[in-house]
Amino acid sequence: MARSLDNSDTTSSEKVPDDFLTSFLGDKIRKRRLELGLSMEKVAQIAQVSRGMLGLIETGKTTPSIAILWKLSKALRTQVAEFLPDVSMHSPKIFRKEESKLLTLHKERLSARVLYRDSENHLEFLEVELSQGSFPLPIWFQKQKSQTVSLVNGEIGLVFGGKKNLLSPGDTAVFLAQELQEIFNPSSSKALLFWISSSVNL
Repeated sequence: MARSLDNSDTTSSEKVPDDFLTSFLGDKIRKRRLELGLSMEKVAQIAQVSRGMLGLIETGKTTPSIAILWKLSKALRTQVAEFLPDVSMHSPKIFRKEESKLLTLHKERLSARVLYRDSENHLEFLEVELSQGSFPLPIWFQKQKSQTVSLVNGEIGLVFGGKKNLLSPGDTAVFLAQELQEIFNPSSSKALLFWISSSVNL
């Protein structure tokens, strides 16, 4: 009886996958398949793996072998490296102000500094300064969808459907890019705001 238990424990430990890697791979493979509009059956057929195996991989219940991962990358028309996590992003990372990118519009009356860009999750985090005046939606955000604006200092107004909405420090507005008709600063002092932009609907 003891021998049977030992064998069971060994087998179980051998099958325990790296939970993070397994779930990460499954999520990336599923997202890529949906991006291409392919069914699980179609991908399984192209990659020459069973649908059941693909289902286990996508739900994070099993880790694919290198051979299967390579087949799936071919079926999903992408590189194997695209399915692997950037380990460096799972440790503390510092982004220096002098290394950030500065964008300007309207003779520098509207400027934005890119604080952080998360390509994987389609997010951009910017610090925006707005001088007195009215401006349309900055071109940096025109291809984006969901917008979140939080005012830090000063005063700004946002125009949606012809209606002006004034924000005070600490106020936050959430909207879709196409909904913003105008952003303005009614004060002679510059306004400072944090602007989070995404190419997906949050």
